[in-house]
Amino acid sequence: MRHILLLLLVLAFGGVLRAQSPDEAWLEGTLVSKTDKTPLVNAFVVLRTADGVDTPFSALTDEKGYFLLKATTGTYRLAATFVQQTIILRPSLELPAGRLQLGTLPIELTRELEAVVVEGKTPLVRYEGSTLIFGEAAFAKARGGSVLDGLKLIPGLQIEGANKLKLYGISELVVYIDGRPQRMSQDEVIALLQGMSVSEIAQVELIREPGVEYSGVTTPILNIKRKTRGDEGVKGFTSLVGTYNQLFSEQLSTRVNLNYGRSRSYVSYTLGNKRYRETTTLSSGVVDDLRVDPRVSHQVGLGTDLTLGKGHSLGAQFLGNYADERLRFSQGMSNRIKWSNLYATLFHTFRASRWSLQTTAEGSRGSSDLRRDQGAMDVATKDDNRFARIALDFAHRLSSIFTLYAGAEVSRVAVDSRLTSRADELTLREWNIEGYTKLGFRLPKVSGFVGLRIAGEDRKGSLGGGLGDFFRSGAELLTSASLRYAPARDHELSLTHSSSYTRPSYRDLLGYTSVASAAFLRKGNSGLRTSYRRGLSLNYTYMRAAQLELSYSDTEDPIVEAIPPMYGGGITLRRYNLDYSRTLRALLVLPLPLVSQKKFSWLALTILAAQRQWDAGRIETNDYSAALNTQFVQHRHSFSLPSDWTVDLGVTYYSGVLYELYRIQRQWWIDASVSKRMGNLRAALSARDPFNTNIALTLHLNRAEGIASRLRYPLARYREVPPHIVRRRFCMHRVAVARGLCALRDDSTICAFCLSFVVPIIYVGV
Repeated sequence: MRHILLLLLVLAFGGVLRAQSPDEAWLEGTLVSKTDKTPLVNAFVVLRTADGVDTPFSALTDEKGYFLLKATTGTYRLAATFVQQTIILRPSLELPAGRLQLGTLPIELTRELEAVVVEGKTPLVRYEGSTLIFGEAAFAKARGGSVLDGLKLIPGLQIEGANKLKLYGISELVVYIDGRPQRMSQDEVIALLQGMSVSEIAQVELIREPGVEYSGVTTPILNIKRKTRGDEGVKGFTSLVGTYNQLFSEQLSTRVNLNYGRSRSYVSYTLGNKRYRETTTLSSGVVDDLRVDPRVSHQVGLGTDLTLGKGHSLGAQFLGNYADERLRFSQGMSNRIKWSNLYATLFHTFRASRWSLQTTAEGSRGSSDLRRDQGAMDVATKDDNRFARIALDFAHRLSSIFTLYAGAEVSRVAVDSRLTSRADELTLREWNIEGYTKLGFRLPKVSGFVGLRIAGEDRKGSLGGGLGDFFRSGAELLTSASLRYAPARDHELSLTHSSSYTRPSYRDLLGYTSVASAAFLRKGNSGLRTSYRRGLSLNYTYMRAAQLELSYSDTEDPIVEAIPPMYGGGITLRRYNLDYSRTLRALLVLPLPLVSQKKFSWLALTILAAQRQWDAGRIETNDYSAALNTQFVQHRHSFSLPSDWTVDLGVTYYSGVLYELYRIQRQWWIDASVSKRMGNLRAALSARDPFNTNIALTLHLNRAEGIASRLRYPLARYREVPPHIVRRRFCMHRVAVARGLCALRDDSTICAFCLSFVVPIIYVGV
């Protein structure tokens, strides 16, 4: 079926191409900055009449600044709009039949040029299928703040707790920087983004349906693209964040960027002192009171990018993390975890006029030391893990219409685990070999791509628990395709298909039972299978702002966490495969600029999402099925006031969601922030859930021993059965933050600021 679908899509795309008419003309060129030769991404290029009226003949530049538009022969004016500026590229342009190549067009981006006329604002976001692309202007309100501050401006994106980036309150996000995945824990990623200045952002891509070029990614991707070249000299950024979540936490980040000529480097350091408390109450009366007190972490970063000329560039990035964490549970149990990780990435890029090749080599090494005090028994665990990957990514513009993408990668994972209570050593050795190809095409009104990926794995090791050695090998075939049609300038339709897989983690396969907390045990399941997800989305956008999306996904053999009925001595968590999980979703995004003045602006944003989810399968010897309707609503008001003041108010609500075998009931909260920018200093005071309404009631939908008597019940009938209930207080309220930006000029003059707020929470920016 997959092969038939792929063939039909190829034939359909091929049918779009037709012979060139006698009066048909093509215009192509590349827009770059006149000062540093960087490409102008997402610039709007349009042909105008002699009177200055826009024609339907337009195009957007790609990541290389390249544009291609189709028109009819005649005499026009050529204009381009970029970052709130409109530049007249050619006052008079005679467009003949056939193809006209303008080559590279250097643009001087300054509002003082006579040739520059400010005629309105460029769209803050544009859509390419199911991908949203936010330009630099979309984060202008976060100027002086961190990258994390800028990401909060993306509609529907929110930070859950202290370390989870989520989209529409449902999907977790995977973070990429410059197209490279950040293979770190969520705490480490948040610390990294908090220490980066928002001024480093060139654009952010929200990829809701990852294609074949992304290996094994099942959730949306947030790809942060940095500017290829910053201001000359030395720039420093420092942020101090104070957070109150029942307990007080602090984080200090500092980063220094050094830009000279063709080189760009940075050094960074982040110190975190995190404390929080989470209380879980079971319907049986058992209370699991977890307190992290404290979690001290250190993060050191070093990176450099060097442009060698003639299309060559080299880069290297190193990131080290260390944390010492103390976890205290009820019933007198406590854990102490020490862990460290070192990540390294080396890459080389070569760009020619029509093709490019990027080589990436990355690796990591980490270790963790867990010591658990269980009263009468002291347990210690030590883990060592290593990861290495080499990847090649190739792109070739075959013609003005077609572009070919291809790539291959080889990766290896090694894990060693030792327990004081066991004589055997648990090991994993895994090899992965993957390759992909994608063919894209672009016409003035129609564009799209088809892609194919093959992913093979070879696993071996020992799982413990008397299971002995295990071996796994196999391959997955993944497909993706997209078709985008723009009948007019303000209207766009797109249809996107994607597929992905999720392999069970090594921890989920382990054969022995371990202690997860004071109330929960955890047991591995060596019989877990790889899950496959296929998705289809239909998207309509209006004026590159409002959008309506319908999507459907079908996951085969989804991996979920359950409480099997047969294990006594506590509540045991274990992972299983269901038969399927299906989701039907409708999404509506409505931005409404109520006031748009130079000194005062008011933007209202409404996001509405409705979802229907069906899950079914078998847990041990019992059948399971559930279905749930979910509604998500987010309404925000953003004000830009005189004297560089900004105010944001928002309310978020979702009716509940199925998460694995848990039903999280409705939640709502209010968030607000006020910020003031004074030169290079930005200070902000924000509050999330100040009324403490974000308390989730979670129902476990399959049987737990002694709690539920039957298993097979849809949600509508669960009133008849006493479910497994978890009442969890997330404690995400009362948050205060402040940011500062210091500039170290060429003469080494240091500009320092200090600001304090005397409120229940104190915040200082330096």
